[in-house]
Amino acid sequence: MCLADVRRPSPNRERLLEFARQLARELHAIEPPEAELSERIDYVVWGRKQAWTCLEDGIITESELRQLLIDHLDYECAHISGRAWPEFDEAARRRFVDELEQLLFGRPAQE
Repeated sequence: MCLADVRRPSPNRERLLEFARQLARELHAIEPPEAELSERIDYVVWGRKQAWTCLEDGIITESELRQLLIDHLDYECAHISGRAWPEFDEAARRRFVDELEQLLFGRPAQE
């Protein structure tokens, strides 16, 4: 068996949605737009963007997948809150990056 044939376990949709809710509440200080966040997660990870498949195929890196998902989730919240990812405290952003990395890959960010 080739190492490329070993597939990673796909992330849990509900846990990713809970992460998105937390991002909306804690960073953006808004009630999460549930349907939009759920659609964004599916769109990026498994839907049209196929980020998980692209990661497994070596087309994108773990960091690129993580940032793509954060960007899309932040977009859904920013138009309501009027604030975007770059405006938030560095420590808060790092905590969310580490948490998402744990959800996606089972470990904190390695950057």
